[in-house]
Amino acid sequence: MVCWRCGAQIVEGARFCSACGAAVQGVGSVPGYVPSATYSGQLMRARAGRKIAGVCEGLARYINVDVMIVRIVALVLLFGGGFGFLAYIIAWIVIPEEPYALPPTV
Repeated sequence: MVCWRCGAQIVEGARFCSACGAAVQGVGSVPGYVPSATYSGQLMRARAGRKIAGVCEGLARYINVDVMIVRIVALVLLFGGGFGFLAYIIAWIVIPEEPYALPPTV
């Protein structure tokens, strides 16, 4: 098994990655989702860990910060005027979604 955030090998049945601490099962995981083992470095909307469209999660991965910081900034922009809502909708449309990863062949 491979960590969706850092790509480190994880022991089967583990709930958290020992390298980065990301949730592997339970909270924040999506059943049936197999994330890519390597992060491509491109800005993409995340499939795992997203709340609405994956914009904040994908942006947090891209700039390598905690997703809560990005979500708080998004909320401040949202309530600070109409620009935040418009920017989120545009990002939802423009930023491509992360592709499904194929399971490794044995």
